[in-house]
Amino acid sequence: MRSTIFTLMTCLPLMTGITACGSGDSEQSLAEQRAEEHQRLEEVQEEHIRRGSGLEQDSLSFEQAFALFMTAIQAADTTTLNQFIHPDQGLWMIEQPGAMPKMTRVTDIREFKREFEGRSFFTIRDEVKTCDPLDEAWPSFDCADMNYDQGQSGYSKDGCFVSAPAKFQKSGYWDYASLTDTDIKQVKAALPLLQKSVLHTATSFEFHFGPVDGQWRLLFAKLIYPCSA
Repeated sequence: MRSTIFTLMTCLPLMTGITACGSGDSEQSLAEQRAEEHQRLEEVQEEHIRRGSGLEQDSLSFEQAFALFMTAIQAADTTTLNQFIHPDQGLWMIEQPGAMPKMTRVTDIREFKREFEGRSFFTIRDEVKTCDPLDEAWPSFDCADMNYDQGQSGYSKDGCFVSAPAKFQKSGYWDYASLTDTDIKQVKAALPLLQKSVLHTATSFEFHFGPVDGQWRLLFAKLIYPCSA
């Protein structure tokens, strides 16, 4: 009896799932099983994080979605940022490396490199540190009033502002960005989807959003410093 009890006590720490003492499984097999279980746990956690990071955007107000967007920028969170990019509509980045604007269609934020020094999109966090947009018309702008060295943005009022997208929809950047006819059709198909446009006056960067498939999507981002062409 003592021998039997001793044998059972020895086997108990090794019993997992359907593995029984005396089955002949080696320590290596047990380690492999535990590794597989750990991997499955990680996959479940990653799926939970993937679903949770979006915080069910279809239930978010624009203010909540934009706060999530800003948090993703500051954390360089590619997973969350990519959720703001619709896989079919994509995100159009607008830059101005010279006299004419340049537009780049992006479906994965990790693949986008800014025109200046090939930097990642997330480097804008060094310039757009905070942005709590006020729901009001955008302030007026004059190049003559702009002086970055003295902290003068050129706008009649500084801060972040969210307004209707009408001004951007009429801007016509796409007509001067050397896009193909197909690209221009894609741009013009995305423009009516816009509902909210955010201006960050310290940089003049603009972020244009619209609800697509039940989520707020970033459809256009204008990363242009004014009066520099």
